[in-house]
Amino acid sequence: MSFLNLDHLQKSFGSTQVVHDFSLSVDKGEFISFLGPSGCGKTTVLRMVAGFEEPSEGRILIDGQDVTRLRPNQRQIGMVFQAYALFPNLNVAENVGFGLKVAGVPRSERASRVAEMLELIGLPDMAARFPWQLSGGQQQRVALARALAPRPRVLLLDEPLSALDAKIRVSLRNQIREIQQQLGITTIFVTHDQEEALSISDRIVVMHRGIAEQTGTPPQIYNQPATEFVAGFVGKLNLFDATVLDRASGLVSLAGSEIRLNRPIPPGRVSLAARPEGLVLAETGIPAEVTGVEFLGSVQRLRARVGERDIVLDRFNTDASLPQTGDRLHLSPELSRWLLVSHEQ
Repeated sequence: MSFLNLDHLQKSFGSTQVVHDFSLSVDKGEFISFLGPSGCGKTTVLRMVAGFEEPSEGRILIDGQDVTRLRPNQRQIGMVFQAYALFPNLNVAENVGFGLKVAGVPRSERASRVAEMLELIGLPDMAARFPWQLSGGQQQRVALARALAPRPRVLLLDEPLSALDAKIRVSLRNQIREIQQQLGITTIFVTHDQEEALSISDRIVVMHRGIAEQTGTPPQIYNQPATEFVAGFVGKLNLFDATVLDRASGLVSLAGSEIRLNRPIPPGRVSLAARPEGLVLAETGIPAEVTGVEFLGSVQRLRARVGERDIVLDRFNTDASLPQTGDRLHLSPELSRWLLVSHEQ
């Protein structure tokens, strides 16, 4: 049985519905990311799980317990906010132990738990420092330790890395994942950064306009996007206008070349798509004209035109030769390289 169940959640503010029939089952110890643009509803779902917002409809169950109408402090949930929300008048140890103190944990047990948490986040020598004496990354680690100190059943992280610079962000997201795996705590991580979601998640929920467009593992989300929005939001994507020749056998025509897909083509408007790294140059195939070239060290990035579409092609830098603007090339129509994208109706 799943440890965390979100059962047909809906949320409206006045006449505006911001979350539509959202359901998700999360296993114990699983790391789930909610990924999507601003305003897609991902933080609203997180706040409903935390108890800061009450669902208009639906239920939230944790380990079989219905917590939908419980107050936040009754749910045994730890939360890390985008803004660190540390108490400026308390030192690091006091911040980490705050929840334990409120819960009435004895002083000696509280001190032991705080020391354990500071060791876990790699700041054992900073217990006496105040938040203003810490870097942004250190403050966020203290906020994480404070959330974990009471041993919550579920950990929620609301874009906790967005205020940090790129290098610290990568380091801290890896540390969050390591701590999560070490503790085996069920975690929901909200982000608009696709690289973050792809790199640390067990599964990703891609959200758009208040619904879950697709839920799957990082490879599934990237390699098998279910909708046009997912395909375009997660990673770079080239879309091609294709003519459907036979839906039953999956046969299409692209710029004069026939491509047979490995599945029937569903009703409605569809496009062929390919990732920049999935396009391969060939002796024959789909004609393309180079419109620009970038040398990016390990990668050569070509901009080209196929029919009326501008595309991007990436290839590893295996030699010094680069195609030139105006060169006419061919793209391989190899079946495994192509995605079939259904357009929203």
